[in-house]
Amino acid sequence: MNRSLGACHLLRCLPEAKIADLDKRCRWRSFEADQVIINLDDESTDVYFISWGDVRVTVFSETGKTVIIHDLKTGDHFGEFAAIDGGRRSASIVALSRTTVACMPAELFRELLAEVPEMAQIVMKRMVGSIRTLVERVVEFSTLGVRNRIHAELLRLARAGRIVDGTGRISPPPTHAEIAARISTHREAVTRELKALERSDLLERTRGAYVVKDIAELARMVDDARAGRETS
Repeated sequence: MNRSLGACHLLRCLPEAKIADLDKRCRWRSFEADQVIINLDDESTDVYFISWGDVRVTVFSETGKTVIIHDLKTGDHFGEFAAIDGGRRSASIVALSRTTVACMPAELFRELLAEVPEMAQIVMKRMVGSIRTLVERVVEFSTLGVRNRIHAELLRLARAGRIVDGTGRISPPPTHAEIAARISTHREAVTRELKALERSDLLERTRGAYVVKDIAELARMVDDARAGRETS
């Protein structure tokens, strides 16, 4: 497994010698699929850099229902909230595949942010992006029905993937249960709506992906729903 921070997006502005030094100062850990890396409310404050693998950020309701926040992959990092404010962990992190991470002490992470303004700006922009996404989702939960929340989530996933000539590709395709966990509904509702989108020729299920055939049309449907207009 790769044990270098060189592939981590946040650290790409650093010279190779500095990255090599950080490689030695971090603690390296490996996890198997479905293994918990961080538990919600943990008091640890390390920042984790994914040198290889995929992880999922989740929270759990009091009844044990899983809510998926988002997924992270090779090159991403997580855990900076607790490193910055010293608070408890705000979510659980679970490995989706065999994953190797570098655990950087909070003190070292804060030193880097103070020494490298470019890194600090990247972290701030990422946090603002997270806040914007969370606000958007709160509004959706408060104002949109299940059908429209499914559309909004598909639009987010498609925009995060590859878009070519107005067509978005979501790969790997999330399961119906995973989509349901992202928008606080049940799997059956997701199955019904995805089939309806396929019948309308807006969505296609291919081997290894969902293809949104007209991103602009899906965006129009979501915008209409947010504005309180009827969608067809």
